[in-house]
Amino acid sequence: MIVMAWAGQLLLVGGVRFAWRMARDRVLGPLPTRATRALVVGADTNGVHLIHEMRRRPAGAEVLAPVGFIDDDAGLTGHLIEGVKVHGTIADLPRVIVEQRAELVIVSDPTMPAKVVREIARFCGEAEIRIKTLPGLSDMNSGRPTLAQIRDVRIEDLLGREPVHLGVLVTGSGGSIGSELARQVAGFGPSELVLLDHAENGLYYVHNELATQHPNLLLHPIVGNIQDEDGMEAVFARFHPQIVFHAAAHKHVPLLEINPREAVFNNIVGTRVVVAAADRHGVEKFVLISTDKAVNPTSVMGASKRVCEMIGQSRSQRSQTRFVAVRFGNVLGSEGSVIPLFRRQLERGGPLTVTHPDARRYFMTIPEAVRLVLQAGAMGRGGEVYLLDMGEPVRILDLARQLIRLAGMREGEDVEIVFTGLRPGEKLYEELHSASERTRITRHQRILVWELDARREEELLREIHELVQVARTGSPETIKRTLQRLVPEYAEPLLVPFEAEPECPPVELPAVQEVRPEPVTDWREIARRGADTVTRARDAGAGDPDRSHAAYRAA
Repeated sequence: MIVMAWAGQLLLVGGVRFAWRMARDRVLGPLPTRATRALVVGADTNGVHLIHEMRRRPAGAEVLAPVGFIDDDAGLTGHLIEGVKVHGTIADLPRVIVEQRAELVIVSDPTMPAKVVREIARFCGEAEIRIKTLPGLSDMNSGRPTLAQIRDVRIEDLLGREPVHLGVLVTGSGGSIGSELARQVAGFGPSELVLLDHAENGLYYVHNELATQHPNLLLHPIVGNIQDEDGMEAVFARFHPQIVFHAAAHKHVPLLEINPREAVFNNIVGTRVVVAAADRHGVEKFVLISTDKAVNPTSVMGASKRVCEMIGQSRSQRSQTRFVAVRFGNVLGSEGSVIPLFRRQLERGGPLTVTHPDARRYFMTIPEAVRLVLQAGAMGRGGEVYLLDMGEPVRILDLARQLIRLAGMREGEDVEIVFTGLRPGEKLYEELHSASERTRITRHQRILVWELDARREEELLREIHELVQVARTGSPETIKRTLQRLVPEYAEPLLVPFEAEPECPPVELPAVQEVRPEPVTDWREIARRGADTVTRARDAGAGDPDRSHAAYRAA
């Protein structure tokens, strides 16, 4: 009797506990119809914890429905783990995604080799589904992984912390974007890094910086002109890079309106030469740095960059090299951009020159832009034009007023703001894409891809040849008309009149408190703080555009 009583109590207690777990994990009802079908890579402890989290449906997290495991251990295939089937190994992932109608893949092992993560990311990209991963153990908030900790796969996950053993070429490496590309690429430990630029001063500085920071990295500073076919052939034949980041270009809109010939030769001909050399020498990936000004261009610079995109797209139709382009807007602090200009004007005591009271631009910091360029380049399969999410546009007038306040000055008393009118080729607002461009999301929440129809390469190169012939001897007006035939959406902008801005109190950008310190002379610090301000304002606007616009109107 004693034994039977003990057995009965044990059964009763165990049954209650089992019933509670069933109620918690299973009997809470059928999976919500809007649950995302998730496939977990890794049937280990982390993977099991993630399955438990999905069943608990934590408040605030995306509702996920586990549809299976993928694991490198082939012996687990077909087994049930916590009631979830192991459908196969990573090699089976494309098949399992289709069979299980998966919408999301989660990599549960943060220590998985970068090569394997790249393969998983490639499968997900081909299936056009999202991929997420857990952070490293040192970055977890607790020892047990949770759904709140999963994040998008980053370039660090795709390249890993070990040397990537790839040769990389960065054109325009002495410029603002090119030098930051070189810095971030150097951090991934390529087998060698080729720095190419026509301007020797910028090249000298970035080479010295990287040689100091990465003494074991094989660096090759090359002074060269991308228009020089023989010179580019020699560079590719000598170094055989696997990855090319093409950042070399003329970018100043007003200067190229006066000198369209140079836009044709440096931007278009230079890109044609580098693309052809990359194709001949079997480069694996070619990433063109483009601009949002290539959308419905109103400037020679924007139209020339659209032609550069077209060159890569047309070549990708028959090349083994994967040519992709990445568009983004203005970068804070780059040479020739608005913040360095305002800084110099403040040093002189003003005035600060703003083209138009309503002029707005998208802004990103240079490191932020380059990180997304690397990420987009890793995703590209050939022929895509990517666009980076730049948040909400910032009114240039608000930026000027904020910088005045950060310098401890008062508008109208210590320094004036003068409106100069839009310059040739400038828009009042930048556009992110044209009506003819079909868009779709990517697995990265801040990167979109535009699906543009590629031109036939023979036809495109013939028209470029005609443009080059005109550029050799033609007038600026003739060059622009010929460029417009190549890019039909290119049209010079209409002049936008404006009235003088009425006197008004200082404008506060969102999430910024006004401070009025004593005047200072550390303009680097002022510029840095201004850049931080714009970034925070943009991010706040991206999260709630209505709030951002309301803040501007209220100010």
